[in-house]
Amino acid sequence: MKSLSSRLTLPGRWLAPLMLLLFALTASTINYVVQVRKVGAQVLEQETRRLRERLSVEQSRLSAQTSMENQTLVRRLVGGMGLYSGMQHTYLLQPNGVVQASLVRSDIGQAFGDVLRQRADLAALSTLVFNGPSDVAISVVPLPATQQLAGVVPFASGRRLIAVVDLQFPQAVRFATMRQDAVREGLLLLGLATLLALVVHLVWFRRARHLALALKRMGEGDLQTRAGLQGHDELAMIGTEADRMAQRLQAGQARIRHLVDLVDRSPVVVVEWRNVPGWPMTYISESVAQWGYRPADLMGGQVLYADLIHPDDLAGITAEAARYFEHGPDEHRQEYRLRCADGRWVWVDDRTTLTRDAQGVLTGISGVLLDITAQKEAQLAQQEQAEFLRLFYELPFIGMAISAPGSTRWIQVNSQLCAILGYTREELLSMTWAEMTPQPDLDQNYALRDEMLANRTDNYKMRKRFVRKDGSFVHTEIDVRAVRHPDGTLKHLFATIKDITERLQAEAAINEQKELLELAESMAGLGSWLYDTQTHHIWWSRQMYRNFDRDPMLGPPVDLRAYLDCIHPDDRNRVDRFMRSIPGNEQMITAEFRRHPAMGPLRWFRGSVQSKLMTTARAYQYSGTLLDITQLKLAQTGLEQTNVELEQRVTERTAQLRRLNEELEAFSYTVSHDLKAPLRGIDGYSQLLEEEHSQDLNEEGRQFLGRIRRGVQQMGDLISGVLDYSRMERRTMEHHRVDVPALVAQVIESFSADIDNTRVRLSLKLEPMVLQLDREGMAVVLRNLVGNAIKFSRATEQPEVEIGARTDGTRRILWVRDNGVGFDMKYHDRIFGIFQRLQRAEDYQGTGVGLALVAKAVQRMGGRVWAESQPGQGSVFYLEFPA
Repeated sequence: MKSLSSRLTLPGRWLAPLMLLLFALTASTINYVVQVRKVGAQVLEQETRRLRERLSVEQSRLSAQTSMENQTLVRRLVGGMGLYSGMQHTYLLQPNGVVQASLVRSDIGQAFGDVLRQRADLAALSTLVFNGPSDVAISVVPLPATQQLAGVVPFASGRRLIAVVDLQFPQAVRFATMRQDAVREGLLLLGLATLLALVVHLVWFRRARHLALALKRMGEGDLQTRAGLQGHDELAMIGTEADRMAQRLQAGQARIRHLVDLVDRSPVVVVEWRNVPGWPMTYISESVAQWGYRPADLMGGQVLYADLIHPDDLAGITAEAARYFEHGPDEHRQEYRLRCADGRWVWVDDRTTLTRDAQGVLTGISGVLLDITAQKEAQLAQQEQAEFLRLFYELPFIGMAISAPGSTRWIQVNSQLCAILGYTREELLSMTWAEMTPQPDLDQNYALRDEMLANRTDNYKMRKRFVRKDGSFVHTEIDVRAVRHPDGTLKHLFATIKDITERLQAEAAINEQKELLELAESMAGLGSWLYDTQTHHIWWSRQMYRNFDRDPMLGPPVDLRAYLDCIHPDDRNRVDRFMRSIPGNEQMITAEFRRHPAMGPLRWFRGSVQSKLMTTARAYQYSGTLLDITQLKLAQTGLEQTNVELEQRVTERTAQLRRLNEELEAFSYTVSHDLKAPLRGIDGYSQLLEEEHSQDLNEEGRQFLGRIRRGVQQMGDLISGVLDYSRMERRTMEHHRVDVPALVAQVIESFSADIDNTRVRLSLKLEPMVLQLDREGMAVVLRNLVGNAIKFSRATEQPEVEIGARTDGTRRILWVRDNGVGFDMKYHDRIFGIFQRLQRAEDYQGTGVGLALVAKAVQRMGGRVWAESQPGQGSVFYLEFPA
């Protein structure tokens, strides 16, 4: 093998220009590195000087503002520093360390320490500002671990100006200039190196290349080639000696070629190896061309012999060869696979001979390789075929057996057949298939076998039962084929036995499900059908025939026209359009129609159709149902008639209600005018009688007169209550957004005098609540409830009234609670009736209309009202409205 140094050796025609180029690049690189190292210091020095000059100017400008009280001007001067190139941060600090001005508005007013904590890259500024090198002079220093330069300007007032400049941009500019100079110098040196290489090539390397090519042709076997170099230099001397060597080799080559031709014409490949890892070949005969190689491709160590051996064979061959090399024998044989040039593998018979010296040390390895691929493939194919037959015979899903023609005994069975019949292999081979076959299957099997024995058939199939070892039956499907001798006589009977018990059970289950489906269709009156546009096959379920009263022996209609003949003439065109609109639409569509009157009594159907695109282009499979909806239609017709009658009755009742409302209006008018007029007369005359003639009456007469006036007043209140109740019944409820707490406050305000007179303790437990109600109706409800609470609790030692509101899920609940006389809950429904009273009029004034108004108003606003009470324990009236 060549050493690494020899592999890396370059021709002189390349080495000289490369060395010149390397020298030029090295010089340029060294110069560039030196300049780079100076850039940092130069940029730092230059930027330090520029920053110091800028800060000196700013110190003068800011010092002019001796008091620095003009905050706007100071911040404008500090903000103007942001226009300088590279300026990143500027801070003017007050003596207490608070930022007075900055480029960032959000920093103003903050402690400088807090600002630095927000910017990690400026952490070193803290030491520079508060422990700086000078309190009177401008300080400019680089910030550690950053590409930033910081300057501090002290003022006599104790303030400090801090400026931070970014050095990255000036450094980048300087580096760009240096790279341009380095590229120019490199190109100049490259041009000089190219010119020098061209001169050397013309003077020396062209003649050296001519000599090398001549030696190469000599080495390749063209010994007639001559260098032919003239002159007295070293190249000419080498060329002369090469020409003499070629003459000597040409003479010996003729003798060697004769021997080699004898080897190359043989059918074997002669090879010689070196005893090193990988076994490189030192010689191989031309007969290796039968495997697609040339000897030159394999010799020289570029290709190892071990690389040609099949990976599956290499480990065994290597171990075997090592044993032969160590212990002998010196002549041995091995069989393995070699890779051809085209990638295929060939089997070879390797007959190797080992050569040793006097001490027994191995000195040479040679061998003869013979291609035995054909023999090996035939052997392997035979083994593979035997293994394939064994695996096929032991397939886990089908039973197999071989029997003799004149016997019912099996001579071979596979494992699956043993599993099907429940016997071991030995038990099956000791029995006959006849004793495991029940009648009448056995007679049928005998008859089919006799047909085969008579040479009238070569195979037969049948379904038969076998009796398993546990006594149960197994249903099978057997296929028996004849295996004959060359003369046509039977040799064996080969049978396959498939267990179809589960399949028969599944078929039975499917048939049962089919019968259940047909029963369900019959009970629902639902028929179904299928149509294939490719095969034009039509299928109807049994219920389809029943729906049309059609004989199943006639089969379904042959086409759409025949189907339409079964439809009512008035519905035929609609059904035709319905059936033709489905192609390409995979969604189900429906239509209702009647069957033809000639087919029997009137029957209504609801048909549904949908299509499914099949794999064949432009072919569809239609499917649909036909539901008998006659009873539904009859019920619908009856319902429509009932609706007509109901609408007529509603119209009549509406007219009656209209007349009653008119009569109620007239009654209200009469009560309001005709009844109140006499009462006003009685009230007026009784008042005159009391004022002018009471002295003429005795005590009893004055009592009678007082009772008359109280009766007239009560009668007026009753008439007003009846009118209010009538108006509440007839008025239009206008729902608006009502703020409940605000409305309650207005109602309480209207009772303020009564509350003060009766010393009522009023408490409010109102949640914020807005309801869609009739505001006037709700005001009437609250006034009556609050008035009743005050009235019926005034007799207690400390009257208490509570008004509250809460949200309970989707309900809004209001309540009015008092600690008054209360009532018995058995009279609960009575208290909401008009003119219904539970207390004596002498004790509590009232007309018995208030709670009736409350109930009517709440009902018309869509809510409900109820009460909870106990005698002497007070009452609670609840109002509930939806959210």
